[in-house]
Amino acid sequence: MSWKTNLCLIFLALYIHETTSVPHQFEVHIMNGLGGPDDTLITHCWSKDDDLGTHVLLTNQEHSWAFRDQFLKWKHTVFYCQFKWNNLYKKFEVINTSWPNVCGKKNTAGCRTYRWWVRSNGFYLAITDHPVASDFVFKYPWDGTHSVNV
Repeated sequence: MSWKTNLCLIFLALYIHETTSVPHQFEVHIMNGLGGPDDTLITHCWSKDDDLGTHVLLTNQEHSWAFRDQFLKWKHTVFYCQFKWNNLYKKFEVINTSWPNVCGKKNTAGCRTYRWWVRSNGFYLAITDHPVASDFVFKYPWDGTHSVNV
């Protein structure tokens, strides 16, 4: 075979590998760390394809889900969540599978578990399977008081 044919076969093999490999599974955990016994957190999470509904979390409760990323590598999955606590609210992307992560590479084993810890001063994220308190990094403060339907 000529070098051109070999080069085309190599590119074809790489393309097939990239577009047909098994998608990674991700997990998202939303934990109510507000602290008080009456500190109820209301969440509503969704993606383009799935609405996970509204969840009411008491202190120290969590809501979690798992999903597989898009089959095609150039596509990605995004989940948004809206949060309400007393008169405060916040809405943001809780996971976007195109994000690089703290492990140095995106989608590496052990780096597909996104844990959000919701506290009275805001939202903390740890991207690890078994986090300790020091793994959580502050990401967002609560927004001001607004009327929001969660």
